[in-house]
Amino acid sequence: MIAFVILNYNTWEMTLRCVDSISETYKDDYKLYIVDNGSTNDSYHQLKEQYQNRKDVVVIQNENLGYAKGNNVGIRQAIQDGYDIITIVNNDVIFMDECIDRMSAFLRENENAAVVAPYVLSTEGKLRDVPFLKPVTTSDYLLYNTKLSKFASNNSKNQYNERYFLSGESIKNDPIPIYKFSGCCFMAKREMLENVELFDENTFLYYEEDILSNKMSKLGFQAYFLPDAKIVHHHGLTTGKDNLFVDTEMIKSEIYFLSKCYKPNLSVLLFIYLDRAIIPIMKKLKKRYNLSFYDYLAFLSKTWGHFRKYSKLRNDRNIV
Repeated sequence: MIAFVILNYNTWEMTLRCVDSISETYKDDYKLYIVDNGSTNDSYHQLKEQYQNRKDVVVIQNENLGYAKGNNVGIRQAIQDGYDIITIVNNDVIFMDECIDRMSAFLRENENAAVVAPYVLSTEGKLRDVPFLKPVTTSDYLLYNTKLSKFASNNSKNQYNERYFLSGESIKNDPIPIYKFSGCCFMAKREMLENVELFDENTFLYYEEDILSNKMSKLGFQAYFLPDAKIVHHHGLTTGKDNLFVDTEMIKSEIYFLSKCYKPNLSVLLFIYLDRAIIPIMKKLKKRYNLSFYDYLAFLSKTWGHFRKYSKLRNDRNIV
């Protein structure tokens, strides 16, 4: 049987729709672990009431532990209950017909597959959350993922995309080996999750799948992209966009990820930090949100402290 782990934060109605899509498209036995991650509304009670008569649904109440720790609560319970295939899925995901059957069948039939990721569609029906084919080099990360990219030619940017990403034109019907998959939905074998020690709990939000993919690659576990298994992802409806909380957690997680997985020299890490540190100011100038001087100082205090902590540890191969 398959287990599903769904994290809920203040969006219980969205969770109901996700669960409904599982029930409507997958007819074999399964177990759902819904982890309410410290919702500040009545999500937990709504979910408990909705599923009180279903033995295949477990609703767990937590304080807000963030994405990694929150999902790990559900994953550990699924492992303890004996499930060998576990699907981690955002509650803003809708499964389409036969998606779950195809993902689970592929994992069972392919011994070398540790993870299978679906074809992720936007609400407009377009490909989104494109998988990575291989790890990005440090130099390419610096050149194409910071404001230095403004100085790169269009031809150079196209070559970068071709090197690292799947494109709509290259996707046929056959499964494709990939390096990194979207954290919004993936199905994994228990063996892999136990070997990588689940999600790294040093991040609160963002970069969880980057760190997981890096660990998997180092341990020799392979992920696959399944073009004929489709989901719709209503991205950003839980956390929202363009707010200082998102910017803060994004930069904290990226600095940790880079320090742990890339271990760049201090000047490279500092450049990337400064590149990200001006993002709130740019958003304010574009009137995407209000930002006071004291808000920005608080942002710098939180993120600079994080930078100092992990820049010192970047050469430690045993960051935990």
